[in-house]
Amino acid sequence: MGKKPQAINSVSLFLTVAVCLFAAGCSTNVSRFQMPGTDLSDVQMLYIVAPDDDRQAEQLRSRIESNLERRGYQFASEGDSVVYADGEYLFDYATDWHWDITWYLLELRVAIYDPADNTLIAQAQSQQTSLVRKSVEDVVDRAMASLFDDLVTPNGDN
Repeated sequence: MGKKPQAINSVSLFLTVAVCLFAAGCSTNVSRFQMPGTDLSDVQMLYIVAPDDDRQAEQLRSRIESNLERRGYQFASEGDSVVYADGEYLFDYATDWHWDITWYLLELRVAIYDPADNTLIAQAQSQQTSLVRKSVEDVVDRAMASLFDDLVTPNGDN
């Protein structure tokens, strides 16, 4: 009779651990950093610096440009002969793609830099686990909403 409570406790512990591990595998994380004393309200033009080699590069860049356009920002590709004026900043992004039966975007990091001295102004990232499998569009929207400190993403999700 004394053994049954021990067996029930073991099963309960196992189920609790299993649920916690599954829940941890089904998560997204969005984070943001902005340099103290900086203000994104003076950003008028962003020069996009794309990664050299990226999966789905055209789709990703198109989604980022579309997101910036909806927010009212002007953007262009960063070039060697660009002379930066006030309100013009560098915008770059980095991706981390993973394979799990298909390729998926595990993490997107977006950042704004002052071109005068490459000082980081603001940075945000959106991460997810393989069990979540958000679309590229959703990952971009979440990272950009975090970067520009939106309470609601442009597609209406919280």
